[in-house]
Amino acid sequence: MAKDSRRSTHVVCRAVAKSRKQMRSAAEVHLWSMSDDDVTDTLREAARLRAQAEALELRLAAEADRRHAGERVGATDTAAWWAVETRQTRPAAKHRMRLAESLDRHDLTAAVLAEARCRWTTPG
Repeated sequence: MAKDSRRSTHVVCRAVAKSRKQMRSAAEVHLWSMSDDDVTDTLREAARLRAQAEALELRLAAEADRRHAGERVGATDTAAWWAVETRQTRPAAKHRMRLAESLDRHDLTAAVLAEARCRWTTPG
């Protein structure tokens, strides 16, 4: 996330910054006080939230690649830069970049991912 995203007026920047702040707060709360139903329901919702965050991350990766983000900072390509910045392996980042680029051509798949009705997985 860009260092100045909290001050940005773009809705995506604000949403990501706000979500991260709320997740930090939630991470500090003890879970023992939740009911059994709250735990299981929230576990399912957390999985959906992760899928939606992954879909947004893929969209952002494709946009970063269109803007040559990696090359601008001296990396061989955007996937190599993304791997270093996010502590992914290079093969995983390259695989995810190919997926990100393919979503531009597959609107229905992109929409299903964004709605958390399915989830991609990395091979291996």
